[in-house]
Amino acid sequence: NYYHDTLLQSLEANAYLESRGLNDPELINHFQLGYANRTLGLRLPFKNRKAGAELREKLQRIGVYRESGHEHLNGSVVIPLVNQSGDVVQLYGRKILNNLREGTAYHLYLPGDHAGVFNSEYLQNNSADEVILCEALIDALTFWRWGFKNVTSSFGVNGFTDEILQ
Repeated sequence: NYYHDTLLQSLEANAYLESRGLNDPELINHFQLGYANRTLGLRLPFKNRKAGAELREKLQRIGVYRESGHEHLNGSVVIPLVNQSGDVVQLYGRKILNNLREGTAYHLYLPGDHAGVFNSEYLQNNSADEVILCEALIDALTFWRWGFKNVTSSFGVNGFTDEILQ
């Protein structure tokens, strides 16, 4: 929710979405698109307090924070992925700037297993004769934006999981 609220207020993240043809309020709200911009820590209790230390430790354990204390998806539009129960189980981040240091990845997931299915609610609740499978989430968002609701995405070229198949 915090990343979603941040995106709604971010001129640079919205400019990136506009450059990709994804600046549609229905799309942004339906998929709760977000933006990580290094401000999450400012909303948490101070790290020298028990509650702040515990929360930061949990965020580090699931990969939202790195060991360095920095946000893993910093500088990225964030797309949450959910399981069949609707719980967020993975986050995808796409860097919005093109002038990154050499070797910086443009596409990031949280560490650990790839989990969740993009657009799972639609796929579960609608019988479609076909499903459009995209390699990348940004591509799937583009299909959905232009009316092809029967779309999902793998986790890259080699990232088709049993969960997606189900």
